[in-house]
Amino acid sequence: GKDILDSAMRPVIPCDPPARYRNHMQYTISRGRTGLLASGSHALAEYDGGLIEYEIFSILRKTLEMSFERAPTNLFEGLVLRASRRTNEVLAEFVSTSTLPHEIVIRDCVSYLEASGINARFGEVCKDNGFNLNGILLRISPDKASRRTRGGTRVTLSGVDHYDEIFCGRRMRIKAGSFFQVNTEQAEKLAALVSEGCSDARVIYDLYCGCGTPGIGIKKPGQKIFGIESVPEAVASAKINCSLAFPDGGAEDCTYICKDVLKADMLFLIRTGKLAKPDAVIVDPPRKGMDPGVIYRLMEIAPPAIVYVSCDPATLARDLKIFAFEYEIKSVTPTDLFAHAAHVEVCCLMSRKTT
Repeated sequence: GKDILDSAMRPVIPCDPPARYRNHMQYTISRGRTGLLASGSHALAEYDGGLIEYEIFSILRKTLEMSFERAPTNLFEGLVLRASRRTNEVLAEFVSTSTLPHEIVIRDCVSYLEASGINARFGEVCKDNGFNLNGILLRISPDKASRRTRGGTRVTLSGVDHYDEIFCGRRMRIKAGSFFQVNTEQAEKLAALVSEGCSDARVIYDLYCGCGTPGIGIKKPGQKIFGIESVPEAVASAKINCSLAFPDGGAEDCTYICKDVLKADMLFLIRTGKLAKPDAVIVDPPRKGMDPGVIYRLMEIAPPAIVYVSCDPATLARDLKIFAFEYEIKSVTPTDLFAHAAHVEVCCLMSRKTT
């Protein structure tokens, strides 16, 4: 296997720009400060925001800390900021872990944010820096599971629950809580690699497609995209994104199915004519990689090309061992989406072995 990989490995695509690249930050609020937790601890760490976060986030954090100094509160455990430097839109989400009845939590948070002037200040600070504050949300995540998955109950306190991004020249709508790569510029370089693996395809399956990237980003005229994703909000976003990305037609070429990839019987759908047979399949699974059941099903469907995007090289290597029975590894390209961190995204292009 090593010699195959040596010939297939391409150099890492570096992160450019290497600073202030994150469009999405999740902060812990503790004792009137907002920041990141130290590794393996419940204490805030000292970190240089200038290394990773958009400048507008640093400014909003300072604004919040000044407000907390004037009006201390224990209502909030966290703050999530998301933004686009291309549309200049910002979305802010306060996080409460209170176990009190939701209506009491909402009432208290709303009256605090109004009385302390934080809502108004956030809007002004965004405006002063050339941004528009799209919305302020409150997320109530009372238990461990909802905190980990960033689930719970979301309430829009003002504005809307989404912001728009321009990705690969196409407008996309990103809802609070839905997944989008944290580094827009690098995600486009990753999309270019994915596109390379799908360039001749007429029918593309986009598995674990989230809100529609990268499929929507790389779609060429006439290509048909079938996306499968288990999160209902993400599927709803993908459908909206399709109509935003292709205002002049082409949205009808994209179909999204809300199902767990493992439970979606693609073979059956192909046999019964509900799905066209794919020429290329994009898989972008979560960190835990692909379920062997999905890999075997894909090998039965036997698309000529598979593009595997992975955020964990270890699970990628494990899955490639199975794929290697029937697929040849053409190239493996790591892309640094997270400067100053140990993680990389890897794009692996495979083609079906001809017997």
